[in-house]
Amino acid sequence: MLQRSAIATPTAPKLRTVMALLAMNAGSVVGTHQLVEELWGENPPPSSTTTLQTYIYQLRKTLGLGGSGTPAHLPGDPAAAGRDPVLHTMMNGYLLGLPEKSLDSQEFVARARRGRAEMAAGELEKAAVTFRSALALWSGAAMTGVTAGPILQAEEVRLEELRKTVLEQRIDIDLRLGRHREVIGELIAIVAQQPIHEGFHAKLMLALYQAGRRSEALLAYQGARTALARELGLEPSAELRRLQQKMIAGEPVIENPARASAFPASRTDPVTRLPPGLPRLVGREAELDQVGAAVADRLASAPAVLVLGPPGSGKSAFLTYTAHRLRSAYPDGDLYARLLGPDGTPVPPETVLNDFLGAIGVRPERIPATLEERARMFRSWADGRKVLIVLDDATDTAQLRPLLTAGPGSAVLVASRRRLVDPGLTATVELPPLSPDAARRMLADACGDHRLAADADATEGLLDLCARLPVALRVVADRGRLRPHWPMGRLLRSYRTVPDREAGPEGPALAELGLLGSVDLTRRLLGAEERRALHRLAAAADATVTPEDAAGILGVVPGDAESLLEHLVEHYLMHPDPDPVPGQPSGSGAGTDDRYRYRFSPAVRAALAVLADPAGHPGHGTGPSVPAPRNAARADAPVLVTR
Repeated sequence: MLQRSAIATPTAPKLRTVMALLAMNAGSVVGTHQLVEELWGENPPPSSTTTLQTYIYQLRKTLGLGGSGTPAHLPGDPAAAGRDPVLHTMMNGYLLGLPEKSLDSQEFVARARRGRAEMAAGELEKAAVTFRSALALWSGAAMTGVTAGPILQAEEVRLEELRKTVLEQRIDIDLRLGRHREVIGELIAIVAQQPIHEGFHAKLMLALYQAGRRSEALLAYQGARTALARELGLEPSAELRRLQQKMIAGEPVIENPARASAFPASRTDPVTRLPPGLPRLVGREAELDQVGAAVADRLASAPAVLVLGPPGSGKSAFLTYTAHRLRSAYPDGDLYARLLGPDGTPVPPETVLNDFLGAIGVRPERIPATLEERARMFRSWADGRKVLIVLDDATDTAQLRPLLTAGPGSAVLVASRRRLVDPGLTATVELPPLSPDAARRMLADACGDHRLAADADATEGLLDLCARLPVALRVVADRGRLRPHWPMGRLLRSYRTVPDREAGPEGPALAELGLLGSVDLTRRLLGAEERRALHRLAAAADATVTPEDAAGILGVVPGDAESLLEHLVEHYLMHPDPDPVPGQPSGSGAGTDDRYRYRFSPAVRAALAVLADPAGHPGHGTGPSVPAPRNAARADAPVLVTR
């Protein structure tokens, strides 16, 4: 929802879709593959990338959106405030920069956040005014006039759910302030529009009863019962039935059911579900500061920080270490879930919410059956509390979005093996390989400075072997502790003595260094044909590969090859380098705006040589085709929530 002061609107449906997706993610990079998926779904045309570039050009021309290369100021930089809208071309997509308060949707979220804070502080009149001003920004559905694909549809649902929540909170305040008669007409209209929303039915019953209209309140209950039976085949909830019984009994004052707790009143101890963390984390001081700054940002109702990095970068260890450092700021407890099973199967969000609700004390028979109801119940519990939620190994936004339900004062930490873009994610922290000094420090802590200094060449060999990745370095450090009499050269040779026909001397080392399993879990997030193509590229490609090179290896058109390469970059299985401009000297850093060469890290290439391909054969695969990138969470995944 761009604010209505905008002076131009794209007329072509697909242009409006592109503009809507860029606007809803203003200040963040929207991946090319996400735009393609939003526009064409699962079967984009071969020319989709070229057509998208045309749409971007038309938007810049029609709306006067300047800019092409990397922005001079990062998103969120105060120096960017007040500037004109600008559309940047980034490495893997596009970034729309907008001045503050350019989006109705952002202003609505900000006012909703302010209203909740006022309500929590007991300033009910002020909160009611703020909530009314937030709701006044709505003039229809969030995506009116836009042909929404899967991402925009999810955003539309999110905004609509937030609108309902704000509306419920505003009516709650009116009921608490005794304005029962004033809200009856409004509630009758709302119930007519949303006949299976039991919360609004309860509010209507309460407003009628407290206004002295008991018979109409009981008729409202019958209307709710009829609607639920007709639409869902269900009886009213226990709360609605209890409200009816109190009215039949003629109780003089009835508590608003929206204020009644569904959770055990006797539980006062904080919930604690974090797994053990590392006693010390080496070389991540800058990243820890980034997380600290992000969760301290009180402009976000519930800061949600995404931690990313290549296989072996130590995302899980960083996540739990950071959570243990922050947990004292969240006195109501911490909740933890790992969202990916050991076999690479995603855990459904309804399973995670079931575990969370059980952890906070909800009896099994009172846990709702549907994902939406579980998310609503958990959000109701979290509202007004300070809780730290830790979600490791998130696989995609569809799995993650229902879990980003914490209220003001709480925070969410998320780790993922792939890049994710969602409005609920407020900050991203990337974990690169450690600096050479930090990597040496990890080895020195375990082996001693004297051992490293005695054989500097072997030490450098170990750092190269581990690619300065914390997971591998920790394995080497542990062996160094177990073999204090070994010099560094002996330690290095212990990882290079077993020959390997497929992978060469580094293959067995990867299996021992803990990288093989990490690469395997990451590649399992791809579709079967994508994994097959990944193995073929790893076996046949040179040090770097262009989309044209990949197209020749895979037997597809360059556009499809480029889509696959970008999808592999998204999963940290390949890395992009600017494609040098012809005539420029190699290593000059000069490159085109939108052409890249792609490369495997040695660790990933060696791991793929050892791992079986999708057909079950060892080594590199030989599959013939490359589909459009896809990664849908499976609904039949087993439960895996770490205690």
